[in-house]
Amino acid sequence: MSADAVPRRMRLWRLVPVAALLCFALVLRAPITVIPPLLGPIRADLGIDAATAGLLTSIPVLCFGLLTPVASRILSKIGVNLGGVYCLVGIILGSVVRSAGDVTAAFAGTVLLGVSMAMGNLAIPMLIGRQFRHRAEMLTGAYVITTNLTVTATTALAVPTAALLGWRWTAAGSGLLLGLGSLVAWVLVYPPGIQGARARIRRWAGQRDPVAVERRSSAPPATRGALWRVTGLLSIAFAGHTFAYYAVTAWLPTALVDLRGMTRAEAGVAASLFQAAGLAGPLLVPFLAALRWSSVRTVVVIGAAWVLMPAGMLVAPQWWAVWCVFGGLAQAGFFTSVMSVVIRRSRNVDENRRTTSVMQTVGYSVAAIGPVITGWVHQHTGGWAAPFAIVLGVTIVMVAAASFAVRRAPAEPVVGG
Repeated sequence: MSADAVPRRMRLWRLVPVAALLCFALVLRAPITVIPPLLGPIRADLGIDAATAGLLTSIPVLCFGLLTPVASRILSKIGVNLGGVYCLVGIILGSVVRSAGDVTAAFAGTVLLGVSMAMGNLAIPMLIGRQFRHRAEMLTGAYVITTNLTVTATTALAVPTAALLGWRWTAAGSGLLLGLGSLVAWVLVYPPGIQGARARIRRWAGQRDPVAVERRSSAPPATRGALWRVTGLLSIAFAGHTFAYYAVTAWLPTALVDLRGMTRAEAGVAASLFQAAGLAGPLLVPFLAALRWSSVRTVVVIGAAWVLMPAGMLVAPQWWAVWCVFGGLAQAGFFTSVMSVVIRRSRNVDENRRTTSVMQTVGYSVAAIGPVITGWVHQHTGGWAAPFAIVLGVTIVMVAAASFAVRRAPAEPVVGG
């Protein structure tokens, strides 16, 4: 064996836990995003109206908000490893149930998907904080990019796949196939309990003992008040981000039809620029970290780019492509930067879980009303100035809250975790 064979083997083993994490991320949005392109055949088959069909996409987001506290308590008792198994099994079963029967089965499966994904939304940052703390920006960015790629692929492939297999097999397959593959990878690398060859993979990969890390105590009582103030500010920032993201995603195509005279097909393609730019957005955070930018500077600059999107659509909608690029890059980068702050500055996995749980409960609950409020305002004003002004105001508050939160957040912990 050559002198550098062992280090090279160790580098390869270190990629295994990362690959398993990204496999897990593949399945956290695909079963939801496959549904909107299929709403036409779903409505025809199940005999439901447009509003009822829309619930198949909004219920999971509501679950992210309302059921995250429940998911947090479950994870606090069973740990990340077993929680990931429950999440993936729930996604597999939910995808099958949703496609297997009538309207009742469709909604039952959708709720099961929402509950399972709420647990997965917490498990990912907890795992990154436990295993990859000093690569938080890079791993969080990779997680976001993987999720965005999956969203893009499932949205693009849903209709042609349904033309061959029908909507039921298409909707079920998005969770079933990805879920089974992710479950195998997860159990092999992050099994409940650590023993035998699995422990050897972790030792060769240079990882800490996750069981020991998860059992560490929470922050000292004297600092809890300050930590919860920071958590409150981060929750406001995350809520502003999700409100703006879901409002823009829901109404940007319609706004481009009205403001720029596009056809609906053209507007759909144009609006996809906002999502496509999001694929590169997470790379901004590790890039700026490599330049030794502070967390405050990173959050403010990326947040300012987010603010440019609604501001630009207000004052110069003819430059919509520029604003879509700025907004797409910034929305993904802002999510990555905020989650990286939580991961790096939480002193242990339990603190990470509690902070992320509050953020996501508030954020996704607010996200569910974003499209409703902006749509109602558009309907009653007859234009798009007021809706974009609302998004602009929300993003300004978002940047202010995030900057104050990062300034007040405790320094990165010395204790491992």
